[in-house]
Amino acid sequence: MSKKVTKLGSGYYFNCFAMKTIIALLKNKVIEENNVHLEYYKPKHKTFILICNHTEAADPGYEMAALRKYVRFIASDHTLRMSLGWAFKLFGGVIIKYRDKPSDALMDDIKANLKAGIPVGLHAEGAMSLNGQTGYFSDNTGKLVKESGAALITYKFVGGYLRSPRWANKSRKGPIIGHFVGEYSPEELSKMTVEEINELIRRDIRVNVYEEQKKEPHSYDGENLAECVERILYMCPKCGQVGTLHSKGDDLKCDCGAVFTMKADGFFHGDDVVYDNVYDWDMWQRGQWKERLLSAADGELIFSEGGQIVRLVKEDEDEILSENATLSLYKDRFEIAMENKTIVMPVNKVKQSSLASKETLFLVDDKMFLDIRSQVPRASTKYIAAWRYLNGKEYY
Repeated sequence: MSKKVTKLGSGYYFNCFAMKTIIALLKNKVIEENNVHLEYYKPKHKTFILICNHTEAADPGYEMAALRKYVRFIASDHTLRMSLGWAFKLFGGVIIKYRDKPSDALMDDIKANLKAGIPVGLHAEGAMSLNGQTGYFSDNTGKLVKESGAALITYKFVGGYLRSPRWANKSRKGPIIGHFVGEYSPEELSKMTVEEINELIRRDIRVNVYEEQKKEPHSYDGENLAECVERILYMCPKCGQVGTLHSKGDDLKCDCGAVFTMKADGFFHGDDVVYDNVYDWDMWQRGQWKERLLSAADGELIFSEGGQIVRLVKEDEDEILSENATLSLYKDRFEIAMENKTIVMPVNKVKQSSLASKETLFLVDDKMFLDIRSQVPRASTKYIAAWRYLNGKEYY
């Protein structure tokens, strides 16, 4: 997947044919009948970088359908370990971003595809939205666009987050609306600074789904609307405790007795509501969590939870280290206590802490790459935020 692309290969032409065939056969059934409303657009340039916000797993398919053109998207390396990973390997349908390799290698792969005439698509945030607003993206995005010499197309989606929240097990019914925003020529981009390009991208793809709901409400009906929202919300706004929130059906309840009911508009309702949406709640808890972390004493245990499933990620096959470990966060370290040993990872030695899928936590240092999952829903983001805050970084 990391081999240099110098020309259009058979995999590219197969994917072009397959994409056009699928759209022709399934457009009405999959897109229109599925309440997806796309603004169709014909690109003016043959080769381009497509940049969009990311709200649900089907976004790349919708984006190619909207442009009626095959685009090779960037995907994280965990994609290769999914059930369809073999297909990506066989047809070269994605450009893989390896979490334990420098970003320069990814940049080289992207530029090579563009040079070969293959349009490249990327979701600037790198992952689906956690809380309903378009997230932070690296300043290297603007640098890539400027150095590529390709055109830039921006496109954005509204509604995908409420229909398929990243934290939820089940999707809802309701519309997804795709908007073409802009196409910018290589000549236009060459006259802009990297900072100006990044600001253009932020402006074009920014969406706060709750702001949009207030302006133009839609209903997202479904079952168990609040179930597993504790994958993103970990601190109770009534009592301030961490890890005491548990969901069932449409309700999120805290051990302190507070109840927050999610309805089909995507907002929380009830007498205990302090923040009526996931985004505002998440922004509040991040500030509280940062203050708690930085005020902790050196070596102090900040949080701990059991029932963790720990895998050691290898190139060929992951190795299960434990199916019932305890993950503990101290001010200076992560500890993963297993049946026969304890792994200690100093916070300042962890090179990367990130989220995959709904709640898989990745911890990477110079010695190992750990994939940590949970027997029950829990927020990996509190550990990612802790790693950043305790290393003097912001968590966007």
